Formats: sequence, C-alpha cells, structure tokens
Amino acid sequence: MLKAQRDSAISGLSDEHRRQLRQIVDGIKEARVSHQSAGRIAARELLAGRQQDPPAEVRAALEAILVRDETGPKVGEAAPDFCLKRLGSEERVRLSDFVGQRPVALAFGSYT
Repeated sequence: MLKAQRDSAISGLSDEHRRQLRQIVDGIKEARVSHQSAGRIAARELLAGRQQDPPAEVRAALEAILVRDETGPKVGEAAPDFCLKRLGSEERVRLSDFVGQRPVALAFGSYT
C-alpha cells in the first residue's frame, strides 16, 4: 500500500473514528511494552485479541497502518542493498560496501 493510500484512509475518518483509531493504536503500543520480555508481538496478533471490532472505516485505516508496518526487513534480517550518491560529490556508495565494518546508521527525512 502506498503512503498516499494510507493517508487517504486516515484523513477520511470522522473525529470520532480518528479517536477510536488512536485508542486502538495506543492500546497496541501499551500491549507491546508489557510483552517486551516475551519478544516482539505482531500488531495483528494484538488486534485479534480485542473484544470488539471497530467500524469499517477504522478497520480500513488500521489495515493501512498494518500493511505499512509489515513492509521492509524484520528485526534480525539484513536490510536490502542499495546505492546512493554521496552528498556534495558524484561518488556513489553501496550499503553492502560496509558489511563486516562498523555499524551503519541511516537517517531519512525532509530538509526542505
């Protein structure tokens, strides 16, 4: 799911549905904190244990969030290799160039 699709699902919620979504997301965060000693628990597992189903609009927004969170490498998996241009230079560098060396930190954001 694309970010625009997720944003659309969330931005279309009424204030009440947005409040319900926030409560569910906060509940998942709290449950993950309380389960830290048992390892990471998937948000889908935590949602499955809920007593009541949220309205369809809230479920759609939750699904969009879950799909986003399930993409990419999992804890313990290697990040996919990629190539980037160094800032202020035409030189390119690959993530795999750093295998076996010290850790690499990646910072993504907007600087505009």
